[in-house]
Amino acid sequence: KLVVEDSQFDIKPDYIFAFHNLPGYTKGTIVVKEDLFSASVNSIIIKLKGRTAHAAEPEMGENPALAISEIINYADKQNNNNPEKSDFRLLTPVHINMGSEAYGVSAGYGELHYTLRCWNNEVLRKMEADLIAKIKAIAAKHKLEVEHEFVQTFFANNNNKEAVGFVKHVAAELNYQVEERKYPFKWGEDFGFFTSKFKGCMFGIGAGENHPALHNPDYDFPDEIIETGVSMFYGITKLVLNK
Repeated sequence: KLVVEDSQFDIKPDYIFAFHNLPGYTKGTIVVKEDLFSASVNSIIIKLKGRTAHAAEPEMGENPALAISEIINYADKQNNNNPEKSDFRLLTPVHINMGSEAYGVSAGYGELHYTLRCWNNEVLRKMEADLIAKIKAIAAKHKLEVEHEFVQTFFANNNNKEAVGFVKHVAAELNYQVEERKYPFKWGEDFGFFTSKFKGCMFGIGAGENHPALHNPDYDFPDEIIETGVSMFYGITKLVLNK
């Protein structure tokens, strides 16, 4: 975002392309999809500030524990974790912290980190607003101060039809297997910001059907598909320049 909005970045590309490795697909398979390819995602940090007290007298302070549990329950009920549906939406808790390891002290501070994701940037704004309103109501109920901030925003990645056509054409020339994805991926990608500005396509390259999933502790990038990616980019470049 900073690069694109910098006045020194005076490049207006005709097309932009990227690939993402995809565990679960046959190694080297080219995975494509027109229009929406990956989700719109935003992350939120929720800070709940109460007041510590003696653990024997929690009523003398404001402990955020019950508020945290209410927020978790609320967020879970908002989920529709079905990527085949147009109203897919997912609020995932990624980090929770409360109090300290001082067993005589009732906690006075808590923090929750969530990712919010769906298929549409406008729907995501509505999800954010609803969550913030609920958090404020819960905090007020438990006499807590509340702050929030958003971090790591990802735009939905929309693939241009013509750019997808280039990818499919080159894959066919190289005799690579092509698989058309029926619905978008649930993860977010920085590349979505670029496709909000320029015509482009992110495609997938299979990492292996039994390859460990993305972000799993045993995940390891399969170096063999680098050659596949290079061949694809080289072929796409030649095709676009000769167009």
